[in-house]
Amino acid sequence: MESVMISARIGRDLVEEIKKLASQKGVDKDSVIGELLSMAVRDEKLKEALELVRLRKITVWKGAKLAGISYRELLEELRARNIPFPLSEEELRNELEEIRS
Repeated sequence: MESVMISARIGRDLVEEIKKLASQKGVDKDSVIGELLSMAVRDEKLKEALELVRLRKITVWKGAKLAGISYRELLEELRARNIPFPLSEEELRNELEEIRS
């Protein structure tokens, strides 16, 4: 993956926390920031997918694609967060057909 430089203003307290993490891990601040941003983006994509599935705006299959995880992983996330499986019998048939294609 190609790296590009961006700039952002963050609080001094956060900068100190990033420095501590970098020191603990034996890496530079850029590595820590990149890792933290990657985790935050992944978490936001998952939250968005879970909410759209919960609202029945997308299927579980499409939610998994949106979140960048497997169908089974999204099912596990739904269960872990007590979000009921959002499919009627007809929707389940459509879901299975989508998986087959």
